[in-house]
Amino acid sequence: MSRRRPTVTPKAGWSLGGSEPGAVRPRGLGPQRDAPGGAAALPGSGNTRGKSGDNAKAIVDYLKFTFLPDGGVPEGLEQVRRYLKLWADMPLNMVPADKCLRGWGDSMDVMTFLDGEWIRAGIVAWGGYNGREGRMVVDFTGRGCAVVTDWQAVFATLQDLDAKVTRCDLAVDFLEGEVAIADIEQMYDAGEFHCGGRVPDYRKIESGRAGARGCKGTTFEIGQRANGKMLRAYEKGRQKGQQDSEWVRLEAEFGSKDRTIPHEIVMKRDEYFVGAFKALERFIDVAALRCRTDQVEREIDLDRTMRAARDQYGKFAHQWLKKNDDDYAAFVVALRVEGVPAKMQKSALAAHVHGAHEPAPDLRE
Repeated sequence: MSRRRPTVTPKAGWSLGGSEPGAVRPRGLGPQRDAPGGAAALPGSGNTRGKSGDNAKAIVDYLKFTFLPDGGVPEGLEQVRRYLKLWADMPLNMVPADKCLRGWGDSMDVMTFLDGEWIRAGIVAWGGYNGREGRMVVDFTGRGCAVVTDWQAVFATLQDLDAKVTRCDLAVDFLEGEVAIADIEQMYDAGEFHCGGRVPDYRKIESGRAGARGCKGTTFEIGQRANGKMLRAYEKGRQKGQQDSEWVRLEAEFGSKDRTIPHEIVMKRDEYFVGAFKALERFIDVAALRCRTDQVEREIDLDRTMRAARDQYGKFAHQWLKKNDDDYAAFVVALRVEGVPAKMQKSALAAHVHGAHEPAPDLRE
């Protein structure tokens, strides 16, 4: 299978269509059309930087959209396959899924290749109750979004497909205690998260154990997913097992209920994050850049996994080394297995995105 990356020059309002045989037919869309039925569009303005190396603080941590394919399902899958080649430098291939996305009739997993194994980055689904009008869905969680290196290409995909974005999560990270959950609570109590004069509901979840309240992290949510917009503040470092971590993540979750999510949200991430609640303006300047967040997440994942390995197999390692005259090299060779643990897949993918990677095998061979 040829993996030649198509040559595309990004421009304002660009299209991914081409004139070569078999190229995806361009729709020639201009700016996204207004929402039907007077549905409100989300606020946003400013720069349109989209590369992973830009200065935006907010990242896309979840993206889901539907579209009506040109023709049937095979044509729709081919459209998606062509677009995915533009999204990332790592390979993104589709294979039949073992488990279908809920509410859909059938699906394909979008897989990427790292350290000798395939890792699921997203899902493409069709049919069933949700696809009864012939629409297809593309669903990328945080793991898949971490692989994307060209958000301009994602934006162009949404434009060309005339896609409806049904969910988009934007996240910013604070690694050194710049923001605490208590700060968000105080701002909420002061009425700073009002929406049109109404203060949305909140929910607080604290995890820990006897004698160590909150040691596993606290989550504070403002608004409800069912209403189409929610802010989630949580102690990301503690959630991942580092009890003294000051890492706090703020996530703005946008849904398509009673509103249109503009395609440009994947480009103007900082502006749309702040647009979720005006109170968030004060935080964006002190948030960490994506590269630093990736480093910290990988360090925490490695440290947590090492602690778990020591607790489970430390004594075994001691006995093996005693028997084999402390031959550490032989121990590593005997123990090492190429691959990525499930709980480290997202951070491993994010760390790998900016580096060179080996060609992936052809899943269709």
